[in-house]
Amino acid sequence: MSNRPPANPSPADDKITPVELPRPFWILFAGTLINRTGGFVIIFLAIYLTEVRGLSPSEAGVIISAYGFGAVFAGPIGGALSDRIGRRVTLVASLVTGGISMIALGRAGAAGLPVMAAITGLFYEMYRPVVSATIADIVAPSNRARAYSLNYWAVNLGASVAPLLGSAIAARSYQLMFVIDGLTAVAYGVLLLLALPETQPTAVAGRNADAMTILRDRPFLVFCLLTFGIHLVFFQFFVGLPVDMRAHGVSTSAYGALVAINPILVVLLQIPAGELIARRSQTRVLSLASLLIGTGFGCMAWSGSRAAYVVGIVLFTLGEILFAPASVAFVADVSPAEARGRYQGAFALAFTTAFAAAPAVGGYVLSAAGGFWLWMGCLMIGVLVALGFLFVDLGSRLTAQGSRLKQNAWP
Repeated sequence: MSNRPPANPSPADDKITPVELPRPFWILFAGTLINRTGGFVIIFLAIYLTEVRGLSPSEAGVIISAYGFGAVFAGPIGGALSDRIGRRVTLVASLVTGGISMIALGRAGAAGLPVMAAITGLFYEMYRPVVSATIADIVAPSNRARAYSLNYWAVNLGASVAPLLGSAIAARSYQLMFVIDGLTAVAYGVLLLLALPETQPTAVAGRNADAMTILRDRPFLVFCLLTFGIHLVFFQFFVGLPVDMRAHGVSTSAYGALVAINPILVVLLQIPAGELIARRSQTRVLSLASLLIGTGFGCMAWSGSRAAYVVGIVLFTLGEILFAPASVAFVADVSPAEARGRYQGAFALAFTTAFAAAPAVGGYVLSAAGGFWLWMGCLMIGVLVALGFLFVDLGSRLTAQGSRLKQNAWP
């Protein structure tokens, strides 16, 4: 794996603060905040499909799964396109077509809903790995953890506002909700068209990496497998946890208050966390984060009170806060400059595949074995993934040591 310098590196100084990040980053930051604040359709999609369109829960599930199916392919396609034709044009095309698709989804007939949902998932989610590759282009390695923490903070700040804003709009018109969601994506695309320069390094623009580059990169494939494993655990937040809470007599209002701990902590702690991990080994941070996520969900096995749920949610949220920026920064650092988009796309594939698999896995274990064994399984996976990241860290250190010995050897 090669690690080429970014196109416009920032000063690599320990005392660099987030305000000294380059202007293109802040353009991405502002657009992300706008887009995620308006990203409320997915939150209310199940309610819209069942209560407004009159579909059964199983039929609504098919529609939402179709969206997820499209999203699985979005990362690899978006990443590959950004390496081939450039970041800016891929971002603009994805956001504009994704926004238009979201508006069209709200007007689709019953027969066309699954197809339109898959198309929307593809285009609407395609921009994500390209944003990560763009940040890698413009931010020096010493500042990437800070930059990715800030970007993740913008995502979560917008996501914390979106449910409230979306509910107010949906009370007036669900069609208007689709339109506004789509227009915020289009607005992000227009902002990038007008203000974002092409960031792909000039030295590699138009130079295509071998299609087998990623498949030959075994440490990175191990990283993707570990990423899939820990997200299989983390996405029980959306499936296994609410079902288990309800089974333990937690009311709907209490559930809402408990899960609100997650975004509140992310908004409060994400930026300080970026500063904390900026100079630390990413693989060791990922190991600690995985252990926190696994332990947090493992706590649910003994949850008999709200206090126990609070402890578990706090622990896995701390793991999320550490994992999100460290994982994207790791991908940015190990990917060759001409394949940054592809690497970020492969990382996104590990993430979205886990998102697609987690509901089925969690639901099956809950039904077949019960909540205790679901959470014990999450704990064991968390521990194994944590050990896996330590293995990756050891392997990278041994490789680096071998390279130094080879350079210092007598001819």
